[in-house]
Amino acid sequence: MAIKISDSKSFKLQPLKKNNWIFQFSAIPGNANNQEALAFVAKTCNAPAITYADTVINRMNEQFKFAGNPSWNDIQCSFYDLIRKSDAKEDSAGDILYNWSCMIYNPLTGQMGYKTQYATSASLAQTDPAGNIIRCWNLFGIYPSNIDWGAGLDYSSGDACEITATFKYDIAVKVSDSQTSSESA
Repeated sequence: MAIKISDSKSFKLQPLKKNNWIFQFSAIPGNANNQEALAFVAKTCNAPAITYADTVINRMNEQFKFAGNPSWNDIQCSFYDLIRKSDAKEDSAGDILYNWSCMIYNPLTGQMGYKTQYATSASLAQTDPAGNIIRCWNLFGIYPSNIDWGAGLDYSSGDACEITATFKYDIAVKVSDSQTSSESA
């Protein structure tokens, strides 16, 4: 059957865009009431990805492959590091991530924290142009495994400073897609 341009639904389609997302933590260990602060200054982030290890069964001259244990990717993020006044209620992204890092390892005492003290949960939501959530991932047991406070400091650049962080997590659960947008196809 031939496709007629007049019957095409392509004019109703709207792609998910890479710049319509929010990454927010339910709580940020070591920081009181700063759950939204990192979401506000987030610049880049990748979505969850899963990989299954191979389980191979050999029988005579043949191999049979089965899905093995799953492993989740690391989440790579960058944040703008905005200057905060010393009397402000909110800390900068750098301060928030440093305080969180001290919950994992305290450089003054040498103590390591318990996972229940430094891990939290987070949500990564992709939205439509109107801000309605289209796809959402809930990440559990998330914590920063690598933080870089100021990669690329350079006297010849006037660019904004960024902090990069790598987050590890135990599992990601995709919440059912919502069709709340009036423009959804």
